Amino acid sequence: MTTAPSRAVSAQRMRRLQPYLLSAPALAVIALLFLAPSIYNVILALQSLSPYQAPGDGEWVGLENFTALWGDPEFGRAAFNTVFWLTGMTVVLRILAGIGLALALESPVLRRWKLRGFSRTVILLPWMVPQVVAIAAWRWILDGDSGILNQVLSALGLTDGGVPFLALTSTVWWSIVAIIVWRELPFVVMVMVAGLQSIPSEQYEAAAVDGAGRWGLFRSVTLPGLRPVLTIVVLVTVIQTFNNFVYVWLTTGGGPGNYTAVLATELYNAAFFDNELGAGAAIGLVMTAIMAVFAVIYLRMTSAREESR
Repeated sequence: MTTAPSRAVSAQRMRRLQPYLLSAPALAVIALLFLAPSIYNVILALQSLSPYQAPGDGEWVGLENFTALWGDPEFGRAAFNTVFWLTGMTVVLRILAGIGLALALESPVLRRWKLRGFSRTVILLPWMVPQVVAIAAWRWILDGDSGILNQVLSALGLTDGGVPFLALTSTVWWSIVAIIVWRELPFVVMVMVAGLQSIPSEQYEAAAVDGAGRWGLFRSVTLPGLRPVLTIVVLVTVIQTFNNFVYVWLTTGGGPGNYTAVLATELYNAAFFDNELGAGAAIGLVMTAIMAVFAVIYLRMTSAREESR
């Protein structure tokens, strides 16, 4: 017969196990959808396997897929394009423009004229457009023969003929950057607006009493108030953009030549054009490692800054 103390011990043990039992289904789903494919990707990166072969027919090659990357100049170009153009340039422009537009949306002028709702709707429009549709529209706008941008420039007398913006090395990356910033900027703007609204008005009033001007208010109140939001926005946009495949592939396919190739397009080409799934998996692991290092360094820098305040 079970005694009262033993029942109490059993009940206490069940209470301790309850969080783990309740989270077990979610953890099982995470392991199935994320952990298992990640482990298989590591195994695949150590093999030479074609898409036309069964998973168990791959030839073990060890680290050859990784060593081949370091000797490939195209991989170096793709890595630079990914870090500098695709990620660095677009993220910096989105953050700067996002802060500026968020300040404009929160300005007293729009509030006085009751245009805040309309302005936010207009800002959100690009984000409502699917990426594929946005890229198709921009390809038509930038077309060298019938693009509306070339027609406007020609009508203004700025160009004599059509400029193939997506075919010239001097303009192609700036065109891709413009497409990404236009499509993805609304997310940054809306998050910044939420961050601005979370800053207490008393801080602005106190700074104004101390004699701070507009720049002083922005530097001493707005930026510190936006810092937690900036931390999340920068981290999310960097990871999202670094791994993006759609913009470059649907805009230029990595061209002209391989001038706009990025790591995501190199992964796709290696796996499905060169029929080397192992090489593609190796590129994917390199991308994951770069993002993991960035995330750790960035979060440590921001956490150290918060602790020093």
